[in-house]
Amino acid sequence: MSTEQFSILEHVVPACHIREYAGSTVDQEDTLDLHVKQYTPRTPTESATADAITIIAAHGVALAKELYEPLWDELLLKSRSRGVNIRGIWIADFSSMGRSGVLNETKLSMDCSWMDHARDLLLLVNYFRSQMVRPLVGIGHSFGGTIMYMLPLAPRFVYSLRPSSANLAYIHPRLFTTVILLDPVIQLTPPTMGFGTDPPGAINYTLWRDDIWPTRTAAYNAHRKLLKNWDPRCVHLMLQYGFRELPTLLHPTRPPSTSITDSDIKQQDTDTDDTPVTLTTTKQHDLLGQIRENFSSRDPDDRVSINRATHADMDPLAAFIPLYRPEPRSTFYRLPSLRPSCLWVLGGGTFLRLDEIREGIKVCGAGVGGSGGVGEGCVKEILLPKAGHLFPFENVSGAAEACATWLEDRIGAWRVMEREWQEKRQAMEKKGHLVLSEEWYKHVRPISGGKNKL
Repeated sequence: MSTEQFSILEHVVPACHIREYAGSTVDQEDTLDLHVKQYTPRTPTESATADAITIIAAHGVALAKELYEPLWDELLLKSRSRGVNIRGIWIADFSSMGRSGVLNETKLSMDCSWMDHARDLLLLVNYFRSQMVRPLVGIGHSFGGTIMYMLPLAPRFVYSLRPSSANLAYIHPRLFTTVILLDPVIQLTPPTMGFGTDPPGAINYTLWRDDIWPTRTAAYNAHRKLLKNWDPRCVHLMLQYGFRELPTLLHPTRPPSTSITDSDIKQQDTDTDDTPVTLTTTKQHDLLGQIRENFSSRDPDDRVSINRATHADMDPLAAFIPLYRPEPRSTFYRLPSLRPSCLWVLGGGTFLRLDEIREGIKVCGAGVGGSGGVGEGCVKEILLPKAGHLFPFENVSGAAEACATWLEDRIGAWRVMEREWQEKRQAMEKKGHLVLSEEWYKHVRPISGGKNKL
């Protein structure tokens, strides 16, 4: 387990003030907290090298951040074998999910924007800046990939029909040396499984699912189909962190316990008493992380309009739909501006639209402010042929291999650029940091023949 490879510290830090949507909190002045885990390699020389990387990670919707610990274990070993050392890995639960959601449960209300976590992560980097030494690498899975993408997009002037095209995604184009996106939700249209109101679909399942079980074993039994292809390490972590004991604020009373007699349930190394459990991330906030409501778009006369106070990020051409998610599409339109290099690791069996994602990969980083894209070797796709959307928990080794191979290439290029930059700076005289170079005077002509007089 990860405690063998890493020393783990837990932190609680404040989230960004003013959320994207006013309805995200009970009171708009409420201060939300983030539960953060910091993983530092136990090998002292590993994290002490000058070029050791700092990884900032983002999890998928309602997926506990601890589920990625086996990935960090294997990434550490595979990266080390390629000459890439890891200084530390940082990951925070989204403010309404996991341990953060538990900390904030008295303050959360019924709205959610992916943009908020991008801001929260930027504050996290500033908060721990002395420990988050360059080069920084971003790794995000599912909606975490979209969130990770929002942070380093380059600013540019652009005409767009979408009101959300200028947002935090433009704030820090040089934050990351490279980003790795694991089956990110970046596409123009909803996936084939659909995000509409009619079943079947993830939305229907999430809203109507059970969320109380008499024991953790019963909770495991209810999720056996989901977990059947998972790495055993991830299954263990799911049972440990994906569920919490009752009572909770949402479920203040404990239902009577019942015994589970299904003899073919694999015994899990976790609590086996009769304490009932519920989801750590409530199904309400799981749902809100997937989709947003647009129920008030039609007036009593069946006319469609956009409430700019609450739904300014709604595409006017789609304002009639009752459910939407603005971030995947608006992020897709900004793909050409991505500044850092980018690896896309995709599952061949994902429910996302691979055709649309690949159209995005073609233009990723190829525009104004971007990295140069595929043509300059700064953007690449790796397909895991038989993998589904949850491959970081199913094919842990394959995911880690893809990440480590990319890091070997990109951190190698970073070392060369960093060395050249340092040599150039060291050659400068002290005065060179105080005055403009002679090149300025060669290219900028004076108003008159000689020096300008005030």
